[in-house]
Amino acid sequence: MRKLFKLLTILFVFAVGVGVISAQDSVESVDPKGQSIVYWHQYQPDSAQGKTMAAIVDQFNKTNEWGITVTASFQGNYSDISKLVNAGITSGELPNLTAGYANDAASYARDSSTIDLAPYISSAKWGLGATPDINQGLIAADSVDGKVLAFPNQSSAQVIAYNQTLLTKLGFDAPPTTIDDFEKQACAASKATDDKGNKIMGFPVTPDASAFESWVASQGGSIYHDGAFDFSSDAVMNTLKLYSDMYKQGCAYMPAKQYGEQTDFNNGLTPFYVTSSAGFTFIIGGFPKDTPVPDWKIMSFPHTDGNEIIQAFVPSIIMMPATPEKQLASWLFLKYLATAEVATQWSAGTGYFNPVPSSAEALKTATFTAAGLAPYFNDANALFGKEGIKVYASPAISSYSKVRDLISTAIADVTSNGKDPADVAKTLQTAADAALKDSQS
Repeated sequence: MRKLFKLLTILFVFAVGVGVISAQDSVESVDPKGQSIVYWHQYQPDSAQGKTMAAIVDQFNKTNEWGITVTASFQGNYSDISKLVNAGITSGELPNLTAGYANDAASYARDSSTIDLAPYISSAKWGLGATPDINQGLIAADSVDGKVLAFPNQSSAQVIAYNQTLLTKLGFDAPPTTIDDFEKQACAASKATDDKGNKIMGFPVTPDASAFESWVASQGGSIYHDGAFDFSSDAVMNTLKLYSDMYKQGCAYMPAKQYGEQTDFNNGLTPFYVTSSAGFTFIIGGFPKDTPVPDWKIMSFPHTDGNEIIQAFVPSIIMMPATPEKQLASWLFLKYLATAEVATQWSAGTGYFNPVPSSAEALKTATFTAAGLAPYFNDANALFGKEGIKVYASPAISSYSKVRDLISTAIADVTSNGKDPADVAKTLQTAADAALKDSQS
């Protein structure tokens, strides 16, 4: 099937013009005037992200000197978009820009459906200049085999929100920094009730592969290194046992519905909530209007000695094959997103970090769209610069999406399905090895 995809992609590239490849070699001479660009994104229209992106697109369309028009449209979540793109690879009907992660870009690249952005970034005429005002770490996160396969217009961090008001009532003056202390606090919560007699729960376990990876990294491990997946390490085994043991003891629970853990956190029924920094606006808006807002803050994951980490999420924008003119027009929109003014507008409007270092100063005094967001945004942003902390990013390989699903199954198996962690780890390792091998064939 993949060979068929490749054949169809080659035919598509030929159909839109053999200039697709030459555009990489002669960016300087291309004329982008009057081009129309289609951009598929993941921002719901009524969300802060959707409204902010719509405003930015409108500004670009009205002010760019080349008369380029970008049509941006919401196409669902990342999984929805990936399915649409894969269908487009077969049909030849692709957008010019699409949302995705580095592993998505790596997958599309296997079908010759991703454009290397390096020639555009370094272009003397169209690029970012001799000293680009761009976070090179984020560019590296979007690079595979020396090619820049996506553009990091935004990033966020995975943290744990904690309710210090509740922890204080439970007898804890500070949040946990070690995994042992985390277990103690979660277990203490699971044995308590609130002032209305409602049962307080411990740690909400969800089938989230990213949270699993953060726990592994916080113990000095990584699920992928040296070109292979590793689910046999002590860090992985300890994480599976942590999930299993806490669930068996009643110190952890599975939320009743998707995002139920946020509702529980807002209602004071759990002291901890794993969240992306992009989710702060939802937390702020989720507290009941008739009760005082608790003293809630954010922290990195509890960790073993020397292994404090912060996991960075880098959802990006991927350029798809088209004519040289459309590709350059697409790049000029990406470049617009990476101007300090627009990057500041994006972060203040959405709560996402941006890839432009010079915007940091402006953000200190910027007015954020969400009331009360600024301190949480700045605290999360500060974790990236904290001395001794390590930044973790998921593997940028095409098989990662499949392995995420396998991890989700493993989490369910060691909790609600009651399976032995050692057996689950073996099954996970075998399946991950097969997924990696299949992606390389």
